[in-house]
Amino acid sequence: MQARLTVLAVAALGLAGCGGPTISVPSGAQPPPPGTYSRPLGMAVQEPAAEEDEGYVRDFVTTATSLTPENELKWAIVHPEPSRYDFGPADDLVDLAQRTGKRVRGHTLVWDQELPAWVTNRTWTPDALRAALVEHIKTVVGHLRGKVASWDVVNEPFSDDGNLKPDLFLRVLGPSYIETALRAARAADPDAKLFINELAAERPGPKRAALLGLAAQLRGGGVPLDGIGLQDHTTLDGAPSQADLEDTMNRIAGLGLDVELSEVDVAIPLATATTPAVLDQQAQVYGAQASACAAVARCTGMTVWGVDDRWSWLGAVKRPLLFDAAAQQKPALAAVRTALRG
Repeated sequence: MQARLTVLAVAALGLAGCGGPTISVPSGAQPPPPGTYSRPLGMAVQEPAAEEDEGYVRDFVTTATSLTPENELKWAIVHPEPSRYDFGPADDLVDLAQRTGKRVRGHTLVWDQELPAWVTNRTWTPDALRAALVEHIKTVVGHLRGKVASWDVVNEPFSDDGNLKPDLFLRVLGPSYIETALRAARAADPDAKLFINELAAERPGPKRAALLGLAAQLRGGGVPLDGIGLQDHTTLDGAPSQADLEDTMNRIAGLGLDVELSEVDVAIPLATATTPAVLDQQAQVYGAQASACAAVARCTGMTVWGVDDRWSWLGAVKRPLLFDAAAQQKPALAAVRTALRG
């Protein structure tokens, strides 16, 4: 997911870990009964939104069976200084998940974005950066050991041309940083599933080919990799087809790996009015995504990247989620529920 945190969001997250109230579950908000979905249906949740917005929490609790902290485990938030970690916001969300019977996915341990200045502004030797990377992963994963079902260990490692991004980790450590990260995560929690999470790899192309090639290489080398996350941030008119999604997911499964639709949203063009026909078209895209997951045995879940449009990382004007800015459900929710019906 390519969002940048605003200064306001960073400030809110920092304050949330300083003794603020825990997240309240609205009276009468009941989680979906067991067996509602054939696969976990997740939502990315922001701690500030959950503190402030009762409708946001209600819609999450009554709809989802899985929670991904949207920002709270990114390096800049959870490890802002070399010797300081702030687990308050993430712990609040994990507590919410535990109180309401949700699975937790951890996002994310290694990414070229949302890094603190102490990481990006330093000249690193390979040994020093490798040690810092391993220490960060072991501390974060170890803190939540036994509470997180799966981790996006490495996030968005590829450029669109299929080459690894020339980011800090690749420049200093070379491609081995991916193996280093996966092995550190496995050591910190042997029971958590470990994923590589990638953007725009749902269809045939250089990025998908490179991702599949890397996964096969890692598996062949005995590196602990359990699955691939396909983000599928998409648009009303540019979405991959259900056939494309199933083909890609089956290719991943053919490598002996699980696959998740890990960061789903469907943006509506700004100039397009919110008419019933447009919302039905959005529902068709969401339904195809969910149906593809339901059709592939090794698809272990679908996570929508947000709860309602008001709090979407894309902005409410893009109307990308299952609930609108007034926390009212859209036709897309019924389409997902139908496709994932247990």
